[in-house]
Amino acid sequence: MKFIKLALIILIFSSCSEKFTTVDEYINLPVKFAKTKISYPTNDFSILIPKNWYWKVEEYDNKKIILGIDAGQTDSITRFTKIISVQKYKSEENNNDLKTEFESMKKLVEKNSNEKIVESGKTKNTSYESYFFHFKSDNKKSTETISLLLKSKQKGVYYSLTASCQLEDNLETNMSIMLKCLNSFEEK
Repeated sequence: MKFIKLALIILIFSSCSEKFTTVDEYINLPVKFAKTKISYPTNDFSILIPKNWYWKVEEYDNKKIILGIDAGQTDSITRFTKIISVQKYKSEENNNDLKTEFESMKKLVEKNSNEKIVESGKTKNTSYESYFFHFKSDNKKSTETISLLLKSKQKGVYYSLTASCQLEDNLETNMSIMLKCLNSFEEK
């Protein structure tokens, strides 16, 4: 009888828990896509993006953000948008090591973001030491976002590499493609 009660409790909790695809699962999805390599105009970094995606250098009012680009595509019929963003920034708290910067960013996100962190931590899926945040929003235009945090060659300066896609927009394939692009990042 105790076993049946325990089984029912486990079943109730497991059916109530939110299911999501993990970062590792996205990265390991076998997807092929045409790609093109782009470089920041000052040659700070390069990254692959899906072929035929637009990209542009971004200008920022925030003095902490040193440079960045956005690359993306909006479907003309569904209006769904997929975006890859790369930003190089100075640590808000003058952190000099990646783990401390990650922990500071996590506290900031948990305090100020409307998105829910579904997983985060150190990742082994990039050629650089990195940490990640995996977010989901729950609003009219529900999105899923994955951000990688990498240390640059400069002291107290980091890169934030972000992929974002609307949940209704062939999410698994699109997120897998974008994460493969983020993993192609090279600091020069």
